[in-house]
Amino acid sequence: MRLLIIILKNFLLLLVICGSQLSLAHDARPVVINLTEQAPDVFFSVLRAPPVLGSNNYPLLEWPEECVNQSTQGGGNSWLCVGGLDGKEFSLQYPQSNPSLASYFTITFLDGSSRNMMLTPSDTSWEVEGPPTTLGIIEDYTILGFEHILAGLDHLLFVLGLLVISGTAKRILLTVTGFTLAHSISLFLSTMGLINIPIVPVEAVIALSILFLAHEIARKQTQSWTYRAPVVVSFGFGLLHGLGFASALGDIGIVANQILLSLLFFNVGVELGQLAFIAVVMAVYLIFKEIYLRVKLSEFNPASSILNLELLTAYVIGVPAAYWVIERSAGFLF
Repeated sequence: MRLLIIILKNFLLLLVICGSQLSLAHDARPVVINLTEQAPDVFFSVLRAPPVLGSNNYPLLEWPEECVNQSTQGGGNSWLCVGGLDGKEFSLQYPQSNPSLASYFTITFLDGSSRNMMLTPSDTSWEVEGPPTTLGIIEDYTILGFEHILAGLDHLLFVLGLLVISGTAKRILLTVTGFTLAHSISLFLSTMGLINIPIVPVEAVIALSILFLAHEIARKQTQSWTYRAPVVVSFGFGLLHGLGFASALGDIGIVANQILLSLLFFNVGVELGQLAFIAVVMAVYLIFKEIYLRVKLSEFNPASSILNLELLTAYVIGVPAAYWVIERSAGFLF
């Protein structure tokens, strides 16, 4: 049993270290390529790559052979593509190696319509298809939301903290529902342009929300407001997390004439990813509990057993959160 405890302690310590390393991965936004039709068959491109990519590996956008470069202005290129872009293929080329980043293409046409495509980290080319169908929008934006929440380590650590503080199944359901409702509201308001808050300080406060949960779990003052009414905490901070989701969706872009549909199913994808994460966490917890009971043949208490899971969870989410608070605060304070 002692050997099992030592192994688990070192495994969780490894998670803490990896959490700090993965902080860079979450802040690395996808490569975003925006193409805008400025005149009939003339398209202006802007490519934005995350800071994690060094200048020696900055991606280059390769246009279809039929397109002719017209001019260079403001970091983007103006190209003439006779006959439009349907059926033509774009690709991204990395000078050194593929950094395994997702990429998002958006084309905005003169009539206000748009095309969007999400590419997985292993894909670097896109053949432009015809106008998006309703089913295609539902599929694409559900996948976008699902992948975004699973790639967002800070959001997942916040949900993990909520699970620990909530404790019982009923309280978990209520708390997670409050979080879902809150970030759905702020996601909608921000995407529709009804509120506009700079994302850099928002991300710093999101990190602070995780650190707050870690502190509360470590203290375990069950009479505190956090433990007595976790839904209030989840709802309040959920509004901020929703602004983070909206920022990611803003980078990706939404279908101009299907804004509500795109927004709805991006949020559906976020919820599905969140539920998948909760299911995995609960499964791992129940498996560990069963192993503990079989070996110890005694009652399992995650807060008072030899391996204090609650305290270890506080460190697992608190260490990377503290790093994020410092890093993100420096981004707008200095």
